[in-house]
Amino acid sequence: MRFLVVLLLIVGLSTPSYSLFNNFNNFPFKLNEGDPNYGGSNCAACTIIVGLLEQMTEIHNKTIDKLLDEICSYFPAQFVPICDWAVNKYGEQVITMVFNKETPDDICNALPDLCTNPECRLFPAAAQRQKSEQATTFKPERSPLRMRVIDPFVNQKIEESPWQWIKDLINRLANSHEPIEDLDDDFYSMSSTLRGYSWRGKDCNDLDKGKHPGSSASEADGTDWNCNGIYGINPATKQSYEQMLCGNSGQMGVAVVGDSVGAHFSIPPQYMNASEITPTTYDDLLAILENEFDWPERSMSTGWENSTAQVPIQSIYLNMRQRNLCNHRDYQNMGVNGARAGAVANGIIESMNRNQTIDHPLLLIYEVVGNDVCNGHHTVDTMTEPEQFRQQVLQTLYYLEKQLPNGSHVLFLGLVDGRILWNSLHNRTHPIGVSYADVYAYLNCLYISPCYLWMNSNETLRNAASDRAAELSAIYPEIIGNYTFNNFDMYYLPFPLTQIMDEWIAKGGQAWQLIEPVDGFHPNQITNALLADFIWNDLNTNKPNWLGAINPNNDLITKLFGDQQGYQNN
Repeated sequence: MRFLVVLLLIVGLSTPSYSLFNNFNNFPFKLNEGDPNYGGSNCAACTIIVGLLEQMTEIHNKTIDKLLDEICSYFPAQFVPICDWAVNKYGEQVITMVFNKETPDDICNALPDLCTNPECRLFPAAAQRQKSEQATTFKPERSPLRMRVIDPFVNQKIEESPWQWIKDLINRLANSHEPIEDLDDDFYSMSSTLRGYSWRGKDCNDLDKGKHPGSSASEADGTDWNCNGIYGINPATKQSYEQMLCGNSGQMGVAVVGDSVGAHFSIPPQYMNASEITPTTYDDLLAILENEFDWPERSMSTGWENSTAQVPIQSIYLNMRQRNLCNHRDYQNMGVNGARAGAVANGIIESMNRNQTIDHPLLLIYEVVGNDVCNGHHTVDTMTEPEQFRQQVLQTLYYLEKQLPNGSHVLFLGLVDGRILWNSLHNRTHPIGVSYADVYAYLNCLYISPCYLWMNSNETLRNAASDRAAELSAIYPEIIGNYTFNNFDMYYLPFPLTQIMDEWIAKGGQAWQLIEPVDGFHPNQITNALLADFIWNDLNTNKPNWLGAINPNNDLITKLFGDQQGYQNN
């Protein structure tokens, strides 16, 4: 059941308290018997998987044994040995219990090494199927499940640690938020995933540290030093096109540092919808995993993919590029799932690339919208204290003072009022087939909720989290009023999700349509585009000098260089 890997990754990556960027010993794959902080992810994954398998048998009119015989072919080759191992180990027991009309909760509690707390149930008792004595003892007449042939050495390694290769991949990412493939160590890559150009403008020369997006270096020979696709010499004037078209144009890069909202965390809905699961559904799973289930190329800050009716994309970067095509590829996304202000200050911010001497200024968006108040801990005591938050933000700003070129800007986005989540979703049905309230309660019971306080039926806890979020947001205006820096100025904007939802509802929409359907926690693709528009309009009104002038050479740049080699070409 390769699904187990998928769902374990989904649960783990969507749980900030145990995200792959914390100490690896705290990652949920490390099962610790009797400790729900570790075993809970496995149990949730199993329960959801079995629920999906049961639904698929009905939708595709297949018995569970037939489905298990073919399910491993649904996934990329890297996952097949684990899938085969899981089917060999659990398949017969799952088939028997499904035929016996057992619920997914009961099945997973009966399987070894998965669930440690039978009191945690995803499917409400009222919806559980009543079993007759005959059903309980039913033995289906069928051939035994085909055993998968696995190389003995591989099988032994999987048996010792089924998820080792995934652990190894995560371990590579856990200690660094920089591109894995980066030969010249300039924090830019020629690969898309693993913190490559999905996250930062594509490097145009991975053997020369001086050539990277955002560089202000310009040689008379017409070399493209900043990877913006403008190169060569004007034969009439003997001047480089970079100097001719971009010189003194006020180039400005865009970066975001923060959490999963900035990174745009999103689980593809089809992964969790039995009616949409086909043999090709998981073809892109490995690439999505390598990007940590984040979609920075579609995010509100650094999105760069082409917008479509199905996937509307708008971003601060795209708006800056539209004003000045010389800004092409100058973006950096340093969003990290589960990040708090302390994590930004103590490591994440150091993954930024900006050289005060040779690079253009930067518009940096600082957003930590929720993890400082709402995470997996079942107490209000782990919320970040206001003074602690102030010091952590200041630590980041002092670092930026040493790194950002003069003329840069820092935009603070406030924390969100997460009561929106419960108010919008609790009585709606999750794709898995139960209410969001039931999903939230189940994750809380297993100690794997990404946000215990807001994803909770207890109104007092939800209010406490929102009160602290307001306290922390108020720190930003205090800092702006009491501190100044030589190389950048600052501006604060309350996180505008409430305003966007109000406008959406006024136009006939509903609030739930703006939230990710699978995790029930993050702004979805529509919301990212709306957030980008809202923030851009606010900056255009209140900080127009931050955006730079419209480059009068834009039309000529397009005529000479077309799409400036896009985002994936060299």
